Amino acid sequence: MGLNLLYASEHLDLHHADTERWLYADWKGYLSVDMVKGGCEEMLRYLTRLKLAKVLNDNSHMTGAWIGAADWLAKAWFPRMRQAGLRHFAWVPSPYPLSRLAALTALQHAVLGPAELFGTVEAAAAWLRVQPF
Repeated sequence: MGLNLLYASEHLDLHHADTERWLYADWKGYLSVDMVKGGCEEMLRYLTRLKLAKVLNDNSHMTGAWIGAADWLAKAWFPRMRQAGLRHFAWVPSPYPLSRLAALTALQHAVLGPAELFGTVEAAAAWLRVQPF
């Protein structure tokens, strides 16, 4: 997966996997609800700018419980991502139980289309590769 860095902050790096044609989001460290929301807005900006339909959302380097953002993700952000062209969302949750719970909660309440949780980045990438554009 050849990655081109688009955006870097203390808590989120966004890459364009150009040969794969998807956005790769690598979340890092402890995130507050505001940090999650800000990072998600950056994801939306780049998904729109690059006209992408797939996201690999990697929370494996994340800590903390951002459960307070789950409802916002499901009801506000995912619908805007879908409107911007998102069709397939592969999510590698954090190994931390409360962070994993936040991911599950967000997906359970989102009207998103194909979205899956995966145990590894490799498994998520393999699933995205077989999804249509």
